[in-house]
Amino acid sequence: MFKRALIVALLAVPSLAGVGHAQIGWDAPLFFSPRPMDDIGVYAFRTNSRVLGDPTGLKAIWRQTGNINLGVHAGFGDLNDAGKSILLGAEFSNSLSGLSSNTGLAMAWSVGAGAVFGKEYIDFSAPLGVSVGLNLGSGSTVITPYANPRVSLDVSSFNNPITDEEITDTNVGFEVDLGADLSLGQSLVIRAGYSLGDRDAFGAGIALRIPRKVVVRNR
Repeated sequence: MFKRALIVALLAVPSLAGVGHAQIGWDAPLFFSPRPMDDIGVYAFRTNSRVLGDPTGLKAIWRQTGNINLGVHAGFGDLNDAGKSILLGAEFSNSLSGLSSNTGLAMAWSVGAGAVFGKEYIDFSAPLGVSVGLNLGSGSTVITPYANPRVSLDVSSFNNPITDEEITDTNVGFEVDLGADLSLGQSLVIRAGYSLGDRDAFGAGIALRIPRKVVVRNR
């Protein structure tokens, strides 16, 4: 009986090692540069996962500037299982104008929360981070390379493949996005990003800037 239990335990280790933490993050990549914009975009991304077979996802991100900037993420964490891998998330952000003016860098903070709801798992994450970049170019073409380090509360709920019991795993994660925005004209933005650390994913997409309406108030 002891040998049988040992064999079961050894078989369970590789199965649980990759499932016990967030496999598909709604925030990987986050595609969050320090240059605030009003836009809506579509992004394809690929997660490097030994457990889930390197799934490819697709999400839309809508961002709106204001006193506090808002971003909404929605899509699929795995296109091969799109109906059972739903991605939802939201972020709040603002520019760090004081630090930006002193350093010459573009800087912005962000905080968010979201999850990927899979067939047998839920990967929740609440990241807090700062994006630091530099605007290069002028006129109609501007490229903004940036780094976006974040700390996150990661909670994964999944089924134990051996006992079929539900397990909840809570971790504090650290990840960094390395990315770039390429603005072409007044409307088009091409974005690319790579997540490393406790996330391992890369992706790219295209966004259209949304002109803000000018409201004239009569006094």
